[in-house]
Amino acid sequence: MKDHLYFIDLNKTDILDKTYRYKQILESVFVNGKIDFKDISNIPRDLRERLRDVSEIVNLKEETREVSVDGTVKFLFRLHDGAFIESVFLVDINSNVTFCISTQVGCRMGCVFCRTGTMGLVRNLTSYEILSQIIYIYSYMFNECDIKDRLFNIVFMGMGEGLDNFDNLVDTIKLIVKKEHFGLSPSRITVSTCGLADMITRFSFIYPNVRIAVSLNSPIQEKRASIMPVSNKYPIDKLASVLKEIYQRTRNRITLEYVLIKDYNMSDEDIKALSIFNSDAFHINLIPLNHSDENVKRPEENDITSFMSKLEKKGFCVTRRYRRGADIKADCGQLCTEFKK
Repeated sequence: MKDHLYFIDLNKTDILDKTYRYKQILESVFVNGKIDFKDISNIPRDLRERLRDVSEIVNLKEETREVSVDGTVKFLFRLHDGAFIESVFLVDINSNVTFCISTQVGCRMGCVFCRTGTMGLVRNLTSYEILSQIIYIYSYMFNECDIKDRLFNIVFMGMGEGLDNFDNLVDTIKLIVKKEHFGLSPSRITVSTCGLADMITRFSFIYPNVRIAVSLNSPIQEKRASIMPVSNKYPIDKLASVLKEIYQRTRNRITLEYVLIKDYNMSDEDIKALSIFNSDAFHINLIPLNHSDENVKRPEENDITSFMSKLEKKGFCVTRRYRRGADIKADCGQLCTEFKK
């Protein structure tokens, strides 16, 4: 890793003696998907070499790339300290592109159904490490994919709890929405959280139009706390109250991610308890568990459809998330690496 300037700060140096050079570099990266100064052909070669000596466009390295049968791509990135993170590129059946981005190496939230949680928290990512994932995957989309529409969405649903790395997450979003960078609309960004109620409120005042997705997984306090330790600090009633207040203020519907676990959270009792979330404020996204072990099991398909049907009959706004990248362990809750140094 070069321990010096981020390329977005090059305008603060005397290396770029002409303002338009900086604009050329920004356009090359954020429009044309260049991730190495040597490939920016609209600036002189000697300047490219000088820039490589003092800066770099991304401060991570692609270690491996896995491509699913459904077109999903999972990247394993090595960071400057030898730690690894995973990021995912997805295209849905409607050709909508989404980048799934990590915010931490590991995670300290300890949710029992999530493989990332088995790592514990190694460290937070810097805002530039988070941004580097986005720049790198954009470069992949722009230069290697046959995608005519260059629009994309970002979901901070990769490794880590984004709101547990609050300042770096906020700084990253500040960079990607800037007009001279990606100029991404906040409505194209989703932050997933296990339910850090205080941080959700704080975040919603800074970015009221960024989408919020909350990992709920049970509306019953005792059940939720047994699989999501965060619920001991932020119980269901407090979380529900906070989310309803945010909806009243922003009018942006909040997604409740509901991981379906066999014989655990799909009973009539669970549906009854979910009634506190049966309003215009919420959209429930059902996610059948993507793996099974001695603690949790994926439900049968008929049980999944039955549970969804019951919710629909009760008037819930509910959808189902279908698996993407299952064969390369790129789907929800499956990202996990080993820390090596």
